Order: sequence, then structure tokens, then C-alpha cells
Amino acid sequence: MSKKKTSGVAKIILVIILSILIMTLVPTGIYCAVEHKNPAEMVSSAFSSANPELLIGKWQNETRSSAYEFYEDGTYESYFSTFSFKGDYTVKGDELTLSNPSSDSTVVYKFKVDKKTLSMSVSQEGGLDSNATQSVEYNRVDRIETKTLTDLLGDVVNSTQNDEDTTDSSEE
Repeated sequence: MSKKKTSGVAKIILVIILSILIMTLVPTGIYCAVEHKNPAEMVSSAFSSANPELLIGKWQNETRSSAYEFYEDGTYESYFSTFSFKGDYTVKGDELTLSNPSSDSTVVYKFKVDKKTLSMSVSQEGGLDSNATQSVEYNRVDRIETKTLTDLLGDVVNSTQNDEDTTDSSEE
């Protein structure tokens, strides 16, 4: 009689586990189908930090060639050297959409953010899916200090000269 009670309890536990699994998977599958999302990406994004509150603030890449400042009101300012652009942003899951009303352009990024680092990779540009897979890292800063165009061009020239010097050295 003890075996019948144990197997009955085991069946009940199995039914509960299967019910929970079905109640979790079916709505998830429906959501992914409606939103055209990959279920694996959806699950991974649930555990990654795409927290819009952490996005607010100043961000600059390591080379100081570009920067972003995100405001609480859903607006942003992007900087490239001495140029700046203003627009609106929205966050949906791990997607950050930047709209620039002056140029009527929209770019969608996949992003991850924590207290110190913002990582962005282009997902869509101008409504078309992007093949770009490179992610750009930005660090949180107190003050944005981008380089001038002259500094950026100087960096390119120096990099080219260093590459030529390295090529010349390896040929000897």
C-alpha cells in the first residue's frame, strides 16, 4: 500500500510540473510568434540588462570619437567630434530605437547596459535589417569630451603610418 501512495504522489507532482511547464511555454510561444522574436533571444534578454533607467546619462566610447547623452524625457543627443544630433529614443526589451526628426532617420540597436558600460550593435537602419555584427562599447562619463575632426584624422594618419612601419619591419 505504501508503493501506491508514493506512485500517486509522484503522479500528482508530475502533473503539477507539466502544468507549470505548459502554462509557461504556450504563452511564451504565442508572444514570440506575435512579436516575431526568437525564443532563445527572448529568454537571454530576460536575463541581460537592457534596463532603460540605467541608460540615462552620458556615454562615450574609448577613442572619444563618439558619445551619447540620454535624458529621462525620452530624448537623446549624440556627438561625433564637433557635430551633435538630437532626437527621441524608445526602449522595447533589448532594442533601443533612436529617431532623428531633423533627418527623418531611425536606427534600431540591440543594447546591453549596466552602471558603467553601454554596448550597442545596429539591428535596423532606415527600416532595413542590418548585417552589422560589430558591437560598440561606451563608458559612463561625467563629462563628454569628444575629439575634434583634426584629432580624429591625425589618429587615422598615425595608425596608417604605424601599419606601414610594422609592414616595413616585418619585410626586413
